[in-house]
Amino acid sequence: MKKTLLLVAAAVALVACSNEEIVRQSAPEAIGFDNAFVENSTRSVNDPSFDADNMFSDFAVYGFVEGAVLLDGVRVAKEDLATDQTKTGWEYEGTQYWVAGAKYNFNAVAPLTDGGWTKTAATKDATTLSFTNNGTTDLLYAYATAEGQAENNQPVAFTFRHTLSKVKLSFENAYNATNATIKVRDVKITDAYATGNVVLTDATAWSTQDGKLELAFGNAVADDATSTDALAFAYNTTLESYNELFMIPGEGPTLDGEKHTYTVTFTVDLIVSGTVVKTYERTINAVFAPEAGKSYDLKATINAENIDPEHAQEPIEFTVNALPGWGTTNDQNI
Repeated sequence: MKKTLLLVAAAVALVACSNEEIVRQSAPEAIGFDNAFVENSTRSVNDPSFDADNMFSDFAVYGFVEGAVLLDGVRVAKEDLATDQTKTGWEYEGTQYWVAGAKYNFNAVAPLTDGGWTKTAATKDATTLSFTNNGTTDLLYAYATAEGQAENNQPVAFTFRHTLSKVKLSFENAYNATNATIKVRDVKITDAYATGNVVLTDATAWSTQDGKLELAFGNAVADDATSTDALAFAYNTTLESYNELFMIPGEGPTLDGEKHTYTVTFTVDLIVSGTVVKTYERTINAVFAPEAGKSYDLKATINAENIDPEHAQEPIEFTVNALPGWGTTNDQNI
């Protein structure tokens, strides 16, 4: 009988990290950008998320003053864009100036370079993108409002939030045979969404998700692994996929209550006393609807009932069918 592995999705909302802010005074009249921070999340072995230690190099700004377009996707970069080599922080080409009493709205998308997105619309309240996912590029959004002051205008500070879902897979060894370990290799989701449209405001709204993208999560390793090689692990032990990857959020529950189903594939080696005695190719369905800005850990438990996709393994047992009596023979003189 075919046996099913269940994946349980655990979601962790990304929370804003606490950072020490260093405020740099720009020219009183000039609009400047600084203090770009990224919301934080727990990290796995190989986490491609942008954060304070892995900051993007540039972002695009859409700026509006009293509803009029001020900046239309202008590149703001950490490296110096001007000829003044004494400048530090976030710079952009061309200078805009604060108008005292005027109200400003700024929307920002990161990264700009190789970000996989195209702007389709931008207003003072929202930015709309067409996005192509590759699984390894974080997509971030931020917004800020300000009112122009006669003097001492501060740089516009952005706190970026994650707009994709982040996923890893974990595997628990519940195969309790003596001298047996397992390896889990080549973990993939074979049909993640490849493209989608997103409207970014104070919330994140994805739509028209389409296409199939294969995401390769690598092998199951320890959380402190320095190698990508699959690790043999024993009963009552859990390992996680080497890679965490980004997914375009799902459509969520449909009208009949069902959620989108993703196909997860991986290989399991059953090892007894150091020798691989059997290799199983597994395909299971992960039914969940990943949400923007949340990190998911899809957990599978592998045991004797489900390690083989075709049959449950039966324990080896011993019995005694018969115990013959003693035979008789002629008496012997000693």
